[in-house]
Amino acid sequence: MATSIEIEAKALLTKKDYNKVLKHFKLDVVDGYIQKNYYIDTENKDLRKLGLSLRVRRLNGYVISFKLPMAEGLLEKTQTLSREQFEDFETHGKFPEGDISDFIESLYISPSDLKIIATLTTLRIEQEYEDLTLAIDENRYGELQDFELEMEATSMKKAQYLLKKVCEEVGIDYKENLVSKQKRAMDALSAV
Repeated sequence: MATSIEIEAKALLTKKDYNKVLKHFKLDVVDGYIQKNYYIDTENKDLRKLGLSLRVRRLNGYVISFKLPMAEGLLEKTQTLSREQFEDFETHGKFPEGDISDFIESLYISPSDLKIIATLTTLRIEQEYEDLTLAIDENRYGELQDFELEMEATSMKKAQYLLKKVCEEVGIDYKENLVSKQKRAMDALSAV
């Protein structure tokens, strides 16, 4: 299991602003790639109630990520899954064994109670910016679509500064987004 700290600033965009960003960096959707996130929780949203998030990302394979909030950023623990492990979970509810499963059990949550609650498909285009990577995302969950910029850095202050700088260069308003993709996808389900 790999462990890292994720610190990123995010800004929601209108479709018009998304297109302005692409035009500014001379990018097109063909420059991107598709990733699909499967968000996981119990029926009672036990992980969400604890402020934790769990997902499987499909992108050239399957990786399960468990995120825990820190003073700045998120502590992210990841574990690679085989296609068979993912399909066994998706189809039969058999959560993959390993360090993440063990950690979930330490929270007195049974991995057998976990299931896929929501999915989100992202077309991500990445652009180098001041030696960091700017992610330009088009997200689809259910019938909804939104657009977002993400800048990951070594501190939140730096990530926010660079994201604001991108928005100024492009000529769009910086609207900080504090709502995660997972929360938006799960909230969209609740609204149905």
